[in-house]
Amino acid sequence: MDDAADARPRLQPLPAVSGHPIADLYVRHLLAVEDDVDPAEVEALAMSRFPATRWEEAPEVARAKGGDRLVPGTLRTSRHTTISGPYAPESTDGSGLGFEGPVGMVYEVLCPRERGAAPYPGGDRDGLGRVYSEAYPIREEARVATWLVAVARRLCGAVRFDLGDAGPRFVVPDPAASVDLTVFSDVWLSPDAALAVCVAADSGARLASTGTPWQGPPPTAGTVPVESDGPLTPAQLAALHARAEDVDVAALSGPQTLSAYGVEVDLGDGGLVSVEVSGVEQLPLVLRGLEWAVDGAIAYQVRWTPDDLVDWQRELPSFEHRVARTRAVGVVTALARAVYGAVGGEVVDQDEFLVEPDEI
Repeated sequence: MDDAADARPRLQPLPAVSGHPIADLYVRHLLAVEDDVDPAEVEALAMSRFPATRWEEAPEVARAKGGDRLVPGTLRTSRHTTISGPYAPESTDGSGLGFEGPVGMVYEVLCPRERGAAPYPGGDRDGLGRVYSEAYPIREEARVATWLVAVARRLCGAVRFDLGDAGPRFVVPDPAASVDLTVFSDVWLSPDAALAVCVAADSGARLASTGTPWQGPPPTAGTVPVESDGPLTPAQLAALHARAEDVDVAALSGPQTLSAYGVEVDLGDGGLVSVEVSGVEQLPLVLRGLEWAVDGAIAYQVRWTPDDLVDWQRELPSFEHRVARTRAVGVVTALARAVYGAVGGEVVDQDEFLVEPDEI
């Protein structure tokens, strides 16, 4: 047996029922994770989405002759939502929790029961449309539900959603589905510089420019009225177009200001990986407060777009999609690593959770 596992404090069983005084107005969702997940990591992921997150009671180790035990804590993310735990993956009344496969520990999440209409048919990458097939969550419960799936995806865990009389339903998100990465920095790379960085990571990278050069206005511009009975005479039209042309020439003759551009890698049947570069004012919550990002930052969004967009939006995509995704992940990580090496800053994943650069 693992000595490290023996040294861990014992966890208390999960209470059989919610202790909330108005339980009828609340739901009790469960987050299952591996037994080596530190409560501080759950706290950090909550702070990445809910700015008011704070411990009301932090978990603490209680010393006892029969062995140390971990007293669960309570993390409040808003006025109405709390996360309690960690607990052992068993109930105090001896009933099972229904998770498939081994579970190390669970967290109890209490939030208001807020449901709207049935979900629209279509893509359901997170499985929430399947879980809430009768009435989709809104407001606070929607925010909590999407966060729970994102955390389970990040921590290789699972979520049990409370559906009342319909019984619990489960989501086990695939961690490999989190592909996209964004590098936020205060350094702007010109298109040529970004292309050089990306080519060093993948020789197939090229600037994403489309369209054809403008050939100027048609020969009849300013001479043939758009409306035959319009209020302007031919001479007035000609003067108006001449003045507009002078303004255009002056604008085109001045320095060109570039606010956004892209670099792309064509994967053929595997889709397209793009590096979309632009300035942004609204940053993920996890980055707010950084001195260099007070007024915004440059975002280098490294994204994968597969050919089959319908399959892409399924909770359980096809085998072919997963094969293409595996190849795309290698390209995305190589590009993100190269961009970070050139501009520094911070890296977040597609759920806006912080990613350590050495883990890319």
